[in-house]
Amino acid sequence: MKNNLLFFFFIVYFYTIDSTTQQLVSSDTSVEYKKFDIHKGFGVYSVSFMEFDNLGWLWVSGSNLELIDGKIHERSAIIQRYDGNRFYTVPLPNFSGSPPNFIKLYKRLDGQFYAVLIWQNKEKIFLLNPETLVFKEVILPSSKENKDICLFSYKDFFMVYVRHNTEIKLFQLNKNLKLTEYPTPITLQKENTYPIFSNFIGFEDHFILSESRSGVYIYNDNGTLLKKLTLSDLGLTNKDPNFLIDIDTWFKRDGNIYVYFTDIEGCYKYSSKNKKWEKTIFFDLDKTDKFNKQLVFSDVKENLIKQELSGVNSQFKFNFKNNFYRAPINTNFINSSKIASRDLSKELFIENKGSFYHYTFDNANVSTFLKNSSIRGMLQLNSNEVLVSTQDSGWFLINLKTKTTKQYKMTMNGQPFIPKASRAIFEDETNYWSSYDKGIISIDKKTQEVTPFIYYEVAAMVEDEKYIYYGIPFYNLMKFDKESKKNITLTSTSKYDVQGILKVGNSIYLACEEGLVVFENEKTTLYNPKEKQEHSIFISIIQHPTYGILLGTRTGELFQFNPQTKEFTLLYKDKLNASIATILFDNKDGIWMNTYNGIVSYNPETKASTRFTMNDGLSFYEANRYSALKTGNGFFLVGTLNGVSYFNPEELTKKVIDAEFRLTATTYFDKTLKKEIKEKSPQKLKDLKSISLPPESKNLELQFSLFGIYDSNKIKYRYRLNKELWVDLFTDTEIRLSNLSAGKHILEIEAIDSANKNIGKPIVLSIFAGEFFYKSDWFYFLFFLGIFVIIFWFYLEERKKHVLKENFSNKIISTQEEERSRIAKELHDSIGQRLLVLQKTFSKNKNQEETELKMINDVINEVRNISHNLHPFQFRKLGLAKSLENMMDAFQKSSEVFYSYEIDDDIDVYISKEKGLFIFRMLQECIANVEKHANATACNLTIINEAKIIRFVLKDNGSGFMVNNAMNSNESLGLKSLQERAQFISAILNIQSNSKTGTIITIKIAK
Repeated sequence: MKNNLLFFFFIVYFYTIDSTTQQLVSSDTSVEYKKFDIHKGFGVYSVSFMEFDNLGWLWVSGSNLELIDGKIHERSAIIQRYDGNRFYTVPLPNFSGSPPNFIKLYKRLDGQFYAVLIWQNKEKIFLLNPETLVFKEVILPSSKENKDICLFSYKDFFMVYVRHNTEIKLFQLNKNLKLTEYPTPITLQKENTYPIFSNFIGFEDHFILSESRSGVYIYNDNGTLLKKLTLSDLGLTNKDPNFLIDIDTWFKRDGNIYVYFTDIEGCYKYSSKNKKWEKTIFFDLDKTDKFNKQLVFSDVKENLIKQELSGVNSQFKFNFKNNFYRAPINTNFINSSKIASRDLSKELFIENKGSFYHYTFDNANVSTFLKNSSIRGMLQLNSNEVLVSTQDSGWFLINLKTKTTKQYKMTMNGQPFIPKASRAIFEDETNYWSSYDKGIISIDKKTQEVTPFIYYEVAAMVEDEKYIYYGIPFYNLMKFDKESKKNITLTSTSKYDVQGILKVGNSIYLACEEGLVVFENEKTTLYNPKEKQEHSIFISIIQHPTYGILLGTRTGELFQFNPQTKEFTLLYKDKLNASIATILFDNKDGIWMNTYNGIVSYNPETKASTRFTMNDGLSFYEANRYSALKTGNGFFLVGTLNGVSYFNPEELTKKVIDAEFRLTATTYFDKTLKKEIKEKSPQKLKDLKSISLPPESKNLELQFSLFGIYDSNKIKYRYRLNKELWVDLFTDTEIRLSNLSAGKHILEIEAIDSANKNIGKPIVLSIFAGEFFYKSDWFYFLFFLGIFVIIFWFYLEERKKHVLKENFSNKIISTQEEERSRIAKELHDSIGQRLLVLQKTFSKNKNQEETELKMINDVINEVRNISHNLHPFQFRKLGLAKSLENMMDAFQKSSEVFYSYEIDDDIDVYISKEKGLFIFRMLQECIANVEKHANATACNLTIINEAKIIRFVLKDNGSGFMVNNAMNSNESLGLKSLQERAQFISAILNIQSNSKTGTIITIKIAK
């Protein structure tokens, strides 16, 4: 069907002002609409302006639906923006302490708006930037209160009418907000009255101004009055001379201006050259019908829609350029409506008393029937009629010529009957044949009485002249004799889930979940292609005149089967893995696969494919099995889960949605400002690439929309974070992300059609979610650093204590040695000398007895031994090795213990005198302990000169002792002294003791 007949049968009815139902008689044009009211975000009661900005937003202004403090007739002004899915209210400037009561918008050529804010006693002009949502006041050159302001777009500037009481001034307002005053065009005769400017029509050298209280005036371009329009100018001689002329509405078509006047029949064409008026007929019925109020809207393509009000109803009539056309929408609106559209052939926006209607018209070359019904079998009865069965709603007759449908009513046993799950429809001279959920049925063509032949539910069926062949899943392949009315078993299919059936000659082919089952020569054989995966279930089968037997799978493969070689060839693999429900062929041998995700046109020669979806006019994206028909004229009928699509495959075209995908609002907490931010500025949102969320509020709300002309019900949205799985939003245009994990996230949002193809450029945002400091890596680093510092401080303190203790012990040891040396010297030099003097004295006395002299000698020897033990005077001369040998010999002479030793003489080279003395003292203490406590019979001292150390080993065969108990005892001062002396000279002391083997004391000191 040609484009100039797109709306030929389109009629839509509104039942009430709040009605949300429509009745579409024509199937050529699909009509969808959405209604908004105060409960769905639309808040404008009395609309003064409704127009698109350059960004694709629809702006609506007027008074608020909500009353001020519940007071009747007291409303505030409101501006809202519509993105195709929801409304956003624009904050208004408040310069007088109270909100304005009304607002009027005027669009400039650059896309910005002039906003006239109206209070009870004054009005102000502002420049509104739709990209930033910022208002800037336009200062008028007057100190008086401006009570009425009206603007009209003229050339590249605006004409501004300002009233001060009875005085009206005219200004020219250019884009730089400069005002130039013109001569006064109108002076009102009554004080405190205000002008009602109804229309302004601008031309190159003059303009027309219509004022409802005084008439229609023509001015030159500098504001000088040229004339006032009269009835004679319109050729009206039968009107009351006092009749007030007022322009109701006007429009432009092909460079001409057409005007409708209030309460004057017909349309007038105006010539701007000679300023003459000519009555003409533009819309149908202009010549005969009279309406109380008329409103015409023209889109940028000069397509027109006209609202005509008459009494208790109104009518909207379309007129498309270069094609006279009458297609009314009848409503019961009693008031004039505001209308907006960028292309009346595709969309329409209507506002009427607090309700907003968004229409979309799908003008694709596809007719839709039985919307909301799941389609099954189809049979063409003649060139115009097709009989269609549905899954649950019964049968219908579709008239392809008149584009109408009617129920095909049936009865069974005299009662109304609706067959369910009919797989196909066949006919002979007297009957229709089909199936229902219990078996085969026949329908008498004359009486429409149904006769059932109950057996099993049919999965798929095909016929020839005498029989109906059908498959039953996991049971049998059957044939039904139309004459005898009997079911005959052909073979068992108990292993197979039958999905489709085809009869070619004497062979029957069954498309099954398990593969292709071929029944021929009374045998059943299963075949499978090599490419067929385990989940690739055959669900459709058909014979192509050129390519033979074709099979479609549930995962989108199309296979060709060769009956002679029994081999398969993969012809096509669907990119979306969409199941191939049915298959048709056009007149050029092209293959059309009706899938679960649109219809795919495939050329086997070129391998080219095109997918058609709901965006291209199809009734639904998911085709239904057993429901496809090619008519006698080559058109296709494709059944879906939601209606029948009827089209000529040669005329079906792929539609491209020209739309831009953008953010419309964001809400998140700003840490710097310490408050929640709701950003709605298009300019800021356009530049938004990343968002930072503080740790105390890692929540984010995003709203978005497609800006363009499209049916929102056919667009889906989805998002994903960090390349993970997509989350389907369906038609929802809002995302709420809560409690995001800390770190960087990449958010992707897409608008897609039913074929999962992107519409517009995806939105990509970087989101930086902050983390509380106590959860951050820096916190853990500083925490463990602090722990380390504290531990290290304790270590240093302990080390300090240990060093002080060592120093104290060393001081004690050093003092002990000094004291021993002093005492030894005193004993040797003082007491020893006195005893020698005493010995000599006693020796000279011949009367002295021997025993007394011996006692003196013993005392002298004892003092000498004590002195030597306290401080070996020969140590520095003899060295450590010789001193130890002397000590061992001395103990051997005075002890019952057998002492032996093995000493390297060169050890003195590696040990200093100071350290040697300490080692000597330690071994001296150890041997003394052997004498006192060990109960040993033998003791050996071995000194080994190793590579890096010198090892001193003292062994005895005594009774041993408990080393740990002795070390912890307060009485073991000797052992503790050994430890302290070892630490003092950086030696390693090791004591091993056992009651059976004795004690081994090892001292290791580095060279």
